[in-house]
Amino acid sequence: MNNGLQYISNNKIDFKKWDRCLACANNSRVYAFSWFLDRTAEKWDALVWGDYEFVMPLPVRKKWGIRYVYQPVFCQQLGIFPEPPISVQEQFVGFLSGKFRYIQIQVTPQINQDVFSKFEVTEKANLVLPLMADYKGIALQFSQNVRRNIVKAGKEGISVVRGLNPAEFIDGKKTSDLAKSNPKTFENLSRIMSFSISESTGIIYAAYTQQNELCSAAFFLQSGTRVVYLSAFSTSEGKRSNAMHLIVDEFIRDYAGSGNLLDFEGSSIEGVARFYKGFGAFTETYYLLKYNQLPFPLNMIKK
Repeated sequence: MNNGLQYISNNKIDFKKWDRCLACANNSRVYAFSWFLDRTAEKWDALVWGDYEFVMPLPVRKKWGIRYVYQPVFCQQLGIFPEPPISVQEQFVGFLSGKFRYIQIQVTPQINQDVFSKFEVTEKANLVLPLMADYKGIALQFSQNVRRNIVKAGKEGISVVRGLNPAEFIDGKKTSDLAKSNPKTFENLSRIMSFSISESTGIIYAAYTQQNELCSAAFFLQSGTRVVYLSAFSTSEGKRSNAMHLIVDEFIRDYAGSGNLLDFEGSSIEGVARFYKGFGAFTETYYLLKYNQLPFPLNMIKK
């Protein structure tokens, strides 16, 4: 058994040991499981300590002849799993800074900022809602605005169903996508949804108008006791009728008392963050790590 740190290329990773490590990790995140990375990262390798006692996924790209570590879309938090002691973190930092000239990656809260002193560390806000209490107990935390909008959606005749074909979700997402995302983004999302729904870990909640028109939908993905609100959309009618408020309320009704944690993933958009907080979600900090030792002028471009 190797008790040290190894860089392992993707084709040599023992995926059974990898996923077992993730499943048992106290800081486990769905984004780091092999099936998820296979559907989001163009290529990913790994840092493995010992016999898969601590692991770190490394999504890698190459540009201008330089390999670098990046954050794939839909992978909010990666990092080292499980929570490592400082001595192990130091080994990871030493290896990363020695192998790569550029790293930009978001990681779970369980890092020591002093150990990562070579990196620029930025705090980011995630928003999570514990689903320990029964529905009445959780609903006591709802803001007046959220309660009002749930009632409004009901009066508008909005109905929520569980289960929607991923292709229908993607069509709705594309139509409402003002940012005009890369087509690859939708392909990856479709692959995540199809796989997880087939494994009964993913579910889509969809809202319809009285005229039976799809106006909002949200995709939830469960891993362990954490359920991630991974993707959602609303049409103009869905926004007007506050259909998404009713979707989240229905989800909370279904999962209240389950002991799960609803992970909204947070948002830097004030209105979206306010929507999550309105259900009683609180802030959970995670980190953006940047390491830039690129030669001039590339280091200025990446800034």
